[in-house]
Amino acid sequence: MSQFNISFMTTKYLLFFSLLFLVCSLAIAQKSPAAAVDARTGLPSSPGSQPAAMAPQTVAQLALEKGLAELDLGLYPGSLLMHAMSELAVVQKDDQLLKQALELFAKFKNKEINGRGSFISYGVGGSGAAYLNYLKKTDQLAQQVRTEADNMVKNQKRSSEGILTANWAKDSLDQVFIDIAFAVTPYLLYSGLAFDKPEYVDLAIHETLELFKVLKDPNGLLHQARGFQGYGKVSEDNWSRGNGWGAFALATLVRDLPRSHPKKKEVDRVAKEFFTTVLKYQNAEGMWHQEMIDTSSFVETSGSGLLLYGLGIAIENKIISRSHLPAFKKGLSGYLAYITRDGSVSHTCIGCLAPGKGTKQDYVNHKWKLNDSHAFGPVVLAFTQAAKMGIKEVKPLHGLGYYAALEQESRRPRTYVRYMPEANGNILWENDRIAFRVYGPPVKDRVSSGIDVWTKSVSYPIIDKWYRLNAEGKEYHVDRGEGNDFFHVGFGRGNGGTAIWHEGKPYISQPYATHRILKNTDEEIAFELVYAPWEVGNFKVSERKVISMKMGTNLFKVESTFQTDHKGPLTVGIGISYADKPELITDSQKGMLAVWESYLPKNGELGTVVLANPDIIRGFAPYGKEHFMLVNAKPGKPITYYAGAGWNKSPQFKIKQDWLTYLQQELTELAF
Repeated sequence: MSQFNISFMTTKYLLFFSLLFLVCSLAIAQKSPAAAVDARTGLPSSPGSQPAAMAPQTVAQLALEKGLAELDLGLYPGSLLMHAMSELAVVQKDDQLLKQALELFAKFKNKEINGRGSFISYGVGGSGAAYLNYLKKTDQLAQQVRTEADNMVKNQKRSSEGILTANWAKDSLDQVFIDIAFAVTPYLLYSGLAFDKPEYVDLAIHETLELFKVLKDPNGLLHQARGFQGYGKVSEDNWSRGNGWGAFALATLVRDLPRSHPKKKEVDRVAKEFFTTVLKYQNAEGMWHQEMIDTSSFVETSGSGLLLYGLGIAIENKIISRSHLPAFKKGLSGYLAYITRDGSVSHTCIGCLAPGKGTKQDYVNHKWKLNDSHAFGPVVLAFTQAAKMGIKEVKPLHGLGYYAALEQESRRPRTYVRYMPEANGNILWENDRIAFRVYGPPVKDRVSSGIDVWTKSVSYPIIDKWYRLNAEGKEYHVDRGEGNDFFHVGFGRGNGGTAIWHEGKPYISQPYATHRILKNTDEEIAFELVYAPWEVGNFKVSERKVISMKMGTNLFKVESTFQTDHKGPLTVGIGISYADKPELITDSQKGMLAVWESYLPKNGELGTVVLANPDIIRGFAPYGKEHFMLVNAKPGKPITYYAGAGWNKSPQFKIKQDWLTYLQQELTELAF
């Protein structure tokens, strides 16, 4: 057959099989079902899939439903959610949602929902009821809204400036806080407009403008509070939710205060200055941090949501330029990374009112949680405002719930060991209760083979986080609500380090020479340390140590094997370092060396321990600021012991007796 015929036939077969593949592919595509979609939310139902974009009202509805399921509506976060629900019903022209809101407000009237808290307006469900009544969406709310408005004007406590403040506020300290603008301004504004009570409208305006004067920072943002650290003393923060409360109150005045009111121009001027300043501190993903000017603090979602709501209203009402609309949209996209498909919301600061000394650091240290009660209302408000402005869809910046999922994973309790070449070769390990560290070879001029303690008051891993914060200038020697490292080791044994006891004193090795991680699972870690030979009098000793730890304990297990050219047995000292005047407990029959020591006032109290088989214990001995358990060892034969620590700021221990009781329980279960 000619070369031409072979080439021709080859080409025909290639064309035939190419066409066959195409037809089969089309057939398969036609038969393949479309990606499953949740009929209620319109989101892909596959857990791994992410929507390209979402309608803002869909996001608002998700957060609303989650909030209604989670919250006690009688408390002020419930009032915020009810106001947001009211706005969503109005914007969507949703009769069913409006009916649901009215039914909930009716439950405040008949006391099925116990509205309570710092302000009288909470008794009827807050400003959402006043808003719907003002818009004449119902005639069912007029009586209860008016009664509580009259009651609040008459009976709510006031500051020296006439600011309506919490009834529990101390007159002697003249206490006010920006949160109260949320409780007072919209409620009295809508009540005054609905019932032709201009004095109520004036009070609503006075509340917010006066708070902005009292609490304004020279940088244009707001502080949260005055009078909580002393008379006339203003907190030092620029807290995100505090600024969000101010944004909420100011935005309602911008939107609904009649243009004819004498104070309208002043309100608009204050709003323009404030929202222009707020935009300066928006991060690259459109959100704001817990401490707004400190970008190392966590992104805080409730403040971000309230600020977005206010910014949207300011743009819509031409208080600030429409050129800021991209910044508003960017914020919505960034927000979605903290909202999950079931409406959960992460990174929301827990309840916060002038914590500690009211410093910026006190606010930075304040914790956030998933689905905190403050989480839901701001989401509903921000995305409802977006829908009102005609925004049809919002695309998640990193995928729906991206950061929420990351944080949930990072906060999953587990055991963990990490070798850190970037941190002098240190090796750290932890479980759901406590953490420890040994030092690497590069720092042998400052430390040796002792074991450091890192205290924890949380069950999730902290090692990676603390090193990351330390690299940002936030050292792990400071307790930021999770624990810290205050235990000093230096050249000591720390918590269970070993030495060879010879002629009345300890001989210690340098930091480990080599290491090997043997296991690093969620339930257990194990690693090996090899210590190069060191001199003990006229002979040398080397050590191989295997450390392991499981979940649910404050102890780690050690198996140490010593090699030596020494003729005869070895005495090993297992030591505990202390700072000042510890309470020591030595019990050779139980095989226990325990220490309880105060590190007050800053760092609480700490218990440390070494536990070993009583059959190998020779005795106990002090040396400097350390105490040793002395045990018999044979070259080449491992000795097994346990060491660990318990902190009185952790959930497990509060006093010394808690620690000792725990140790007694452990002694009955340990295997040597």
